[in-house]
Amino acid sequence: MTDLATVFREQAEASPHMHFVYDPAAGRVLFVNQAYERVLHGTCAGVNEELPGLLDRLHPDDREYLAHCWRLWTRGRLSDEIEVRLLVPNEPDRWFCLTPFYRQQEAGSPALVAGLLRDISVSKQYLLNADAFNTRKNSILEILSHDLAGAFGLVQQITTYLSEEVQAPVDSQVAKMLQVLENTSSNSLKMIRDLVDMEFLSSANTDLKRVRVEMGAVLREALEQLQRGQAVLGHQFTYSLPGEPLYANLDVNKFMQVINNLVGNAFKFTPDGGRVAVEVEPGPSYVRVHIRDTGIGIPVALQPHLFERFTKSRRPGLRGEPTTGLGLALCKTIVEWHQGTLSAVSAEGQGSTFTIEIPRAPLPAPS
Repeated sequence: MTDLATVFREQAEASPHMHFVYDPAAGRVLFVNQAYERVLHGTCAGVNEELPGLLDRLHPDDREYLAHCWRLWTRGRLSDEIEVRLLVPNEPDRWFCLTPFYRQQEAGSPALVAGLLRDISVSKQYLLNADAFNTRKNSILEILSHDLAGAFGLVQQITTYLSEEVQAPVDSQVAKMLQVLENTSSNSLKMIRDLVDMEFLSSANTDLKRVRVEMGAVLREALEQLQRGQAVLGHQFTYSLPGEPLYANLDVNKFMQVINNLVGNAFKFTPDGGRVAVEVEPGPSYVRVHIRDTGIGIPVALQPHLFERFTKSRRPGLRGEPTTGLGLALCKTIVEWHQGTLSAVSAEGQGSTFTIEIPRAPLPAPS
């Protein structure tokens, strides 16, 4: 009968992914399959000599994270897969997913650690591209919702005024043309708002898919997009991000929908010439995101009901934008899915500040 160890060794050698066994006590790799040469471009015979150089290529932001994982791993207390990056000169970082394994030997024999290492760079890049596309799309939709809808609303108001004030001849087509213009503006306004509301609702109803991401990288593109859009429209929008890398576990698409919704609300209740700002600050175990505006503020009587579904606090925006009363309730739900909180501080006539607080990406918990 074929020895099981031989079967598993042959299976590992046939695998496109890297398999290895390491002896922590001796500080040596005992086995690595041929995929090591394809995946990490080393030589199987020289793996122990190449290991220090390989570790030097770990992304600086991942080193503390991996060191913590290693301490758990060598005690048999790590069961979750972990993702790390390797630096490659003049190329994008390469992403790897490590599936850990621990084997306690018989008394007197050293414990061994083993693992399966998969290159997930391609799938990670697809995910990053999809998140970037969704971020740009959501920002553009928010700009359209706020400003293109405002333009249609103005056309509708002017059309209604002209219909009431202009006395056209009996056989004139002016009245019919004004009615067509009013109906077209009204329908376009409704279509834009329905589209944005539907996008937000559909995003909120999909499954949560959180991954460890760097907050500055995720937020910067969306905030730059909003800043460019608002600058063209003559509005004051600023943002600030921390200088140090800041990691959190996010469903990027859902989280950016919350940011866009809160920024859109800020503009909705801020007069022309007012300011809206997004500030991100790190804490020892959390990330805080503040969305501040210099708008009309929220009456004290309405504040306790802000985050209720179909809340009595709903009111039209300064430019006539309607509201379903679902936006803030969904934002709060999504933030809570991220084990975070959403709160508001406001004074009538002095503006509002909405604050999201979510945990920083925790180090892996022991199993």
